Amino acid sequence: MRLRKGMGSALVVSLIFIGLLAGYIGYIHSEMNNQIHSMSFSHTQMKQDFNYKQPVKIKLGIWEAKMDIQFWTEKVKEYSIIKPNVTVEVETIPDNSGQYLKVRLAANDLPDLFYLKSGHLFIYKASLLSLNELNAASRNRYPAVLDDQILGLPLVSFSEYVYYHPSIFQEVGIDVPQTFSEFMLVLEKIKKHGKYIPIAIGGKDEWTFYPFIEFGPPILTEDEKYLSNLTTIEEPFGKGSGFEKAANMLKTIAEQKLAGPDALGINFDQATQLFQSNQAAMIALGQWYYSDHMSKVNSDEDIDAFVLPWRATTKERLQAVTIPDQYMAINKNSKNTEEAVAFLEWMFSHNVYQAYINNSQNSSTLTDVDAALPFFNKVNSSHPFEPFMYQGLDEKFIKVKNIAHYDEKKMAQEIFAGADVSEIVKNMNENWSRAVQYVHNNQ
Repeated sequence: MRLRKGMGSALVVSLIFIGLLAGYIGYIHSEMNNQIHSMSFSHTQMKQDFNYKQPVKIKLGIWEAKMDIQFWTEKVKEYSIIKPNVTVEVETIPDNSGQYLKVRLAANDLPDLFYLKSGHLFIYKASLLSLNELNAASRNRYPAVLDDQILGLPLVSFSEYVYYHPSIFQEVGIDVPQTFSEFMLVLEKIKKHGKYIPIAIGGKDEWTFYPFIEFGPPILTEDEKYLSNLTTIEEPFGKGSGFEKAANMLKTIAEQKLAGPDALGINFDQATQLFQSNQAAMIALGQWYYSDHMSKVNSDEDIDAFVLPWRATTKERLQAVTIPDQYMAINKNSKNTEEAVAFLEWMFSHNVYQAYINNSQNSSTLTDVDAALPFFNKVNSSHPFEPFMYQGLDEKFIKVKNIAHYDEKKMAQEIFAGADVSEIVKNMNENWSRAVQYVHNNQ
């Protein structure tokens, strides 16, 4: 059957219209899907941007190093300008012995970033973030590596000195001592003069004994790996040992009142006040002390320094313990590890770190930053010495030390209180021997 010509044309037009309508409907559907997808993506992006700008607070835990607390408390204000959504709270850690942080560790409440001593890194290593990929780590001379992971970056390195007042030395008629026996003789002459305390020690704070009892034995044994080698000896503290010599030195200072009439009755701050007011002729502390002295006295006209001469004769090398310290670590359980990492990188950035290291007057730990140290350049030129790079990072030593309850600074405090040195080393050798055997049998 044949369709009329008009009807055939109408049918063709209808089919074309239906096709166009279907295509238009498909296009509209596709556009709607695209818009919905675009809206969804924009919402996600807006949510991400919103979250990124959410306020973030991170805590920076610092020991009671007053110059550091003052510096970083002011400096973090600059960081808030760079990252307005990030607030950095400088938190004071009341001791650098690790006891306070151990409580925080047990409570899973460590700061986001914090200072650690090298010997404490092992205690916290399970809670520390690896810093291997950080730019700051690649530029640091002394990164703390445990199990192939960088877990701490020291902010400073420093040498140990005996600070003294040249005016007092001139008045008493004494010179800078070159040997151990000369040093003890200088102490005696100052006491005999009757006007000054020979050397200020804040014995109420046991850590102040560290220049003598912690750093003396390694130099006396001429062993930069002193700590790790102690774990290979079952009785390392007996007759003739570096520890016994350092302990007997402290015993003499205590019995002859060479640190004043009541060294155990004053703390660190009081000891520094005695030195800063010229009531004490000397004080033994690290390079870090200079900034604190200047903040109180505002002048270094009557202050100089020499290294404590542990050597027996001038034919031997004159050495001073030099160590990296104030290891920056990041709590890997922090809710804001990315921000903590970003802040740590900022701390070690060239301009920020340069300002910090100049302010602290310690030596730089970065390969591309040198500290400006006019006072110590003068000291080291007048009284040259060789750095004794003390290796304070040894896990086996920490294990043995903890089992043996070895606390050299506590023992120094006991010696000042009248304890017998021979009895102390006898008991310590017994405890150490058992601890060495236990660790050896349980490796």
